[in-house]
Amino acid sequence: MDIGSLRRFNRIISPATGRAIIVPMDHGVSDGAPRGLRDMAKAINDMDEGGADAVLLHKGLIHKARYEDHMKMGFIMHISASTSLSSRPNNKMLVGDVEEAV
Repeated sequence: MDIGSLRRFNRIISPATGRAIIVPMDHGVSDGAPRGLRDMAKAINDMDEGGADAVLLHKGLIHKARYEDHMKMGFIMHISASTSLSSRPNNKMLVGDVEEAV
């Protein structure tokens, strides 16, 4: 693994334990925002304060999230999406690419 990839990986996975707490918050694209979860910036901040190592988000939320310098956790971009409103809800489409995610 090259040094850049290793540094990004170690921001999420603890080098000491090899474990991570990753919170999926990418349901809004496929199912709409879950009840009670309207302020995503606050929810993301709460996850950081609660000790999450990373959150999994679609690119729209990553770009809108208030990532603050004091945050310790990483962001993981979900680069495919589907919607429950489709006649084929399990048909995921690419909505981003690796370069954009890194």
